[in-house]
Amino acid sequence: MDHPWDEDALCAVCPGQVHDPGRFDVVDGPQPGCRYDAATGYRREAASGVPVCIHPDRIGVRPGRYATAGERWPAPTSPAAAAGPMPTDAGALAGWMTALVRHAGPARVDAVLGDAEREAARSFPAVVVVEALRAALGAL
Repeated sequence: MDHPWDEDALCAVCPGQVHDPGRFDVVDGPQPGCRYDAATGYRREAASGVPVCIHPDRIGVRPGRYATAGERWPAPTSPAAAAGPMPTDAGALAGWMTALVRHAGPARVDAVLGDAEREAARSFPAVVVVEALRAALGAL
C-alpha cells in the first residue's frame, strides 16, 4: 500500500515505516505506557501491544487511537490556499497570519510570524498586531 505520509520525514523507529494507516495509534509525544520494543523496532503500548507513533507532526495526522479503539484514519486534505499579500483591513489580519502559519511548517513558524509581525507593525496599531499573532498561534 502507498502510505499517505512522507516516509523520509518519519523517525527510524516509527511504526508507519512498516504498518498501514489504522494499524497503529498516534500520540503526542512519549507516553509512560508506550515503550520502545527492540524485538519489533518501534514503540508499543504496554497494555495492548499495539504499535504507537509519537510524532503526529511527522506522520501528518492528529493523535488518535486508530488501532486500539478503531478510530477512523483522517482523510487526506488538500493544502489550504496560500496566504497572499498582507491585507489592508485590520479585521483580516488574523486570518492572514493564520494562513501563513499553516503554510510555514513547524520549523519555520517563528521566522514567518516574526516577518509577518514586522510587516503588520508598519501598517496597524500594536494591539491589532498582537491580537492577530495570538489568533495565529492559537491555530497551531
